[in-house]
Amino acid sequence: MEDLSPEIQKKIKDLSRPPYLELERVKHCHAWLTELLISRMTGLLVGESRCGKTVTCKAFTKQYNELKKTQGQRFKPVVHIQIPKACGSRDFFIKILKALNKPTNGTISDLRERTLDSLEIHQVEMLIIDEANHLKYETFSDVRHIYDENGLGIAVLLVGTTSRLHAIVKRDEQVLNRFLEQYELDRLDESQFKQIVQIWERDVLNLPVASNLATGENLKLLKQGTQKLIGRLDMLLRKAAIRSLLRGHQNLDKDVLKEVITATKW
Repeated sequence: MEDLSPEIQKKIKDLSRPPYLELERVKHCHAWLTELLISRMTGLLVGESRCGKTVTCKAFTKQYNELKKTQGQRFKPVVHIQIPKACGSRDFFIKILKALNKPTNGTISDLRERTLDSLEIHQVEMLIIDEANHLKYETFSDVRHIYDENGLGIAVLLVGTTSRLHAIVKRDEQVLNRFLEQYELDRLDESQFKQIVQIWERDVLNLPVASNLATGENLKLLKQGTQKLIGRLDMLLRKAAIRSLLRGHQNLDKDVLKEVITATKW
């Protein structure tokens, strides 16, 4: 890094951070999330791994909370949590309490009561449970309890990979009957994929020299390497761009792109 110009060092630093762009598919999903929040309903957000579910949810949470922050320090309308594997009730409550900057000590009963109080105090309107397929079967009763609690009246969104989340939800009739509506983030089609590659080259990579990623062999390589999933595309392009810059290239080098794709195991 020391041999690189300050401009290239800054570019590499910028590329190390996941970007956020106002894509049409994200706007459509945010409109559905807003409707869910306003109506205080439940929903499922599903899609393949690396299709952009988490990025979309985090962006919605940030934007909505920014929009409402003038209503006071305590006001936190949207809480987004990511669930660890085999998540029981204790871990579930701790995730929510940490998101609200609350103490996480005590028995499960203490944590449950504190969680319900905290959701009410912070006037939470929507709870987004990401990687919900990692919740243990018995923990779904706590999810139902939060949604059914009369004093709260909050929307609850479960987020996960399509097949895994469906399998978990269908195991419990009580959960299935509460989470009937779903929104699916699909794999990109041919024209969308080409357009997204162009946007990423122009607005995310923004390298000194054009790489022509949306044409010819480059586009073919990217389709094969990403299976047209936006999360994979972002990771591959930013990694290949950083490696190209470190090797002194002014654009994303085709041989480097091949190297990164070959070495990536999904």
